[in-house]
Amino acid sequence: MVSPSNSAGEREARLLRGAPFMVIELDGERRVTLWNEAAARMFALPPDAAPGAEVERVLPAARDDFWAALAAGGSGTTTHVRADGARVTCEWTCRVERDAADNVVSAACYGQDISERATFDSKLRLESAMLRAIIENMNIIVWTMEPDGICTYHQGRGLQSAGLPQHALVGQNIRELYRQLDPAPLDGACAGTLQNSTTEVHGQSWENWMIPVRGEDGSIGLIVGLSLNVSEQREGEKELREKLLQIEHQQQVIRELSTPIIEVWDRVLTVPIIGMIDGGRASELMDNLLQAVAKTRARFAILDLTGVEEVDAGTAGHLLTLVRAVRLLGAESVITGIHPNIARTIVTLGLETAALTVRATLREALGHCIAQMSGSRK
Repeated sequence: MVSPSNSAGEREARLLRGAPFMVIELDGERRVTLWNEAAARMFALPPDAAPGAEVERVLPAARDDFWAALAAGGSGTTTHVRADGARVTCEWTCRVERDAADNVVSAACYGQDISERATFDSKLRLESAMLRAIIENMNIIVWTMEPDGICTYHQGRGLQSAGLPQHALVGQNIRELYRQLDPAPLDGACAGTLQNSTTEVHGQSWENWMIPVRGEDGSIGLIVGLSLNVSEQREGEKELREKLLQIEHQQQVIRELSTPIIEVWDRVLTVPIIGMIDGGRASELMDNLLQAVAKTRARFAILDLTGVEEVDAGTAGHLLTLVRAVRLLGAESVITGIHPNIARTIVTLGLETAALTVRATLREALGHCIAQMSGSRK
């Protein structure tokens, strides 16, 4: 890359020509005078002739002043855009020759493609920033454990809620510290399977993930753990369950109040029915009434429909089923307070009513029951 008459220079030129790193020579005006094969391959430059153009035009850098700073004897890293549009990150150093007036006569620039390393470093910085954001902002503990149980990393905002300082468990044996916990999740992680568990330690509730990491030989060399503080969620779930139980209890009370079973006379029960009767309410009413009939040995059960203005086919069917069930226990059902709309529905549906005992009012129904039990007739 120097004068052919200089044998040492020729040897140096041959070495540089075949070098695995890039070499680009610039004159004092930063015009390209020579480049080696590695530079020609990297940037698709003509291998045998120098263009004599300014290096900023031939190999534009991400920074406009990059080549000027480099040709002054500096070093640095920049990204170039090749002719095919690909981006290449290169690391450059420069050796400068100056004249007696300290002017730059030539600059030999040596470069190396570090695109893969730059990509890796960028990814590493991104992952580091992501991890930092997680451990500093989430109520979580990130920890690592070697297969023998020794903790090698222990950080996260969740340590505050546990009352522990950062790095609190580093160098300690996690298995020994938490021997009271089920060892199965740690055993499973050490065996190579992802584990998820919940624990109650340090006065908090935690959801844990244990991730096995394999080494180059395929064996498990590290366990990465994530412990998320879920105490608030667990407390919320507990409160929700308590509220649901309270609501269920209230609904049970409402159902009982909506269809109370009252012993209005010795061995005479009355059931005031209000509103529609669906399948669930009919089943509950039947269970309660049959138990009351058996418990009191009632002879009569008065079904008071005064509070029901309309019935559909399903409701009418439930009532007839209830009457038949009471009869099987040796008691008689008396229906009272039938609204005209209900009577019309029963007739329209063609339901069998011959076995029904019907009275207009609750008073008349009670009189019927007393008369039947006393052996008199009204």
